[in-house]
Amino acid sequence: MIRCLLIGLGLAFWAFAASPASASGEQEGDSVSVEFSGIARERLTYIDNVAFDPDDPENGWFLIQRLGLSADVDVSPNVRGRVSVVSGVLEGEAFEPIQRNDVDIQEAYIEVGPKNAFVRIGRQEVGLGSYRLASSRDGTNIRRTWDGVRGIAQLADFEIQAMVLSEVEVESAGVFNDPVAEGDTLAGVYVTGPAPVGEFDAYVLHSNFDNRRTVEGAAEQDRYTLGARWFGELGKLIWNWEALYQFGDHGDLDISAWSVAANTALRFEDAPWKPEFMLSTNIASGDGDNGDGTLGTFDALFPRGNYFSQAAILGPSNFYNIHPSVTVFPDPDLELFADVNFYWRLEEEDGIYGPPFILLREPGASDARFVNTSVSAGATWDATENIQLAVIGTYSSAGRFIEETGPAEDIAFIEFTAQYSF
Repeated sequence: MIRCLLIGLGLAFWAFAASPASASGEQEGDSVSVEFSGIARERLTYIDNVAFDPDDPENGWFLIQRLGLSADVDVSPNVRGRVSVVSGVLEGEAFEPIQRNDVDIQEAYIEVGPKNAFVRIGRQEVGLGSYRLASSRDGTNIRRTWDGVRGIAQLADFEIQAMVLSEVEVESAGVFNDPVAEGDTLAGVYVTGPAPVGEFDAYVLHSNFDNRRTVEGAAEQDRYTLGARWFGELGKLIWNWEALYQFGDHGDLDISAWSVAANTALRFEDAPWKPEFMLSTNIASGDGDNGDGTLGTFDALFPRGNYFSQAAILGPSNFYNIHPSVTVFPDPDLELFADVNFYWRLEEEDGIYGPPFILLREPGASDARFVNTSVSAGATWDATENIQLAVIGTYSSAGRFIEETGPAEDIAFIEFTAQYSF
């Protein structure tokens, strides 16, 4: 019923935006503002030895296409709406549902209230902070979206968000049939404000997963996340530091998990090519004692995929890493980058996980901690105001833990993207 209502509202706004009266900016004497936007993205990808496995059926070339069209409508100072339709096509061996979608509603919401304090109701994309815990997941062909309610208020120098959301599943085949995921929900409060130097975020989030698989087994999971983030710029220095603690229940187990992430960079705006040198160091807990009644594995909830490389192989659970990178700008419209990532397991009794908390490898009998080394490089060129071209490559070398627990072929990944947006 809720899904049908959201789609109906979305289609009503779409029809309203497309009508001759609204296109002229007038509707029965009221001033109406309508803005259209869209995207066409073509992406050619090659990956060899997915998850270090030469026999993985997703190895090889595949071509993906994303087409999207949106309409933003301002009906009055206190009523606004947005509707967005997306279509994703994939050709090749890869078959992940999040890479395909015939046609569906990506966003369809109404905002009620002034722009500095409003409630957004309906289907919507959400990104919080550094996208460590909630991201729209742009690297995949079909972006993550939610059904629910979110309030956003600007109070002096503080922004406060409160939300109750259910993740939308991607049905790769069919039209307007993406359902709400059973039990996959996110709720909480997220505050951003000024610090004595820079800015800070503080938040409390509650997530529920109907069936979450960990090294301790699969079960329904209720998890609470308390976090704080300090970020900003001071001269040449750029920093983004975050600490999180999680508690709750995983079936009959208590949850006690944590993570610390630190990105620190120096940017030289006055030097040729304006180089930026960054060091990212991160750590997240794993389950150190199976069977003790406590699950210690940190869960990044609904994150972006490319935490450690553009190939999106590994996720931020039971790990520590060192990740230096350099970015340069030979031209204002051209960005070049290169990085290397060294990745270890933290706890020997826990395995390794993919970005959406997929258990990629059980610990087995291995006591090895070193998982892999990934080297990436790429370029992004804003060819025109509307056209962007990009190429990215990653080579990931298997470490001792991978070699001792299953297939251990090195991963090669390359991706070419052409995008037109308006």
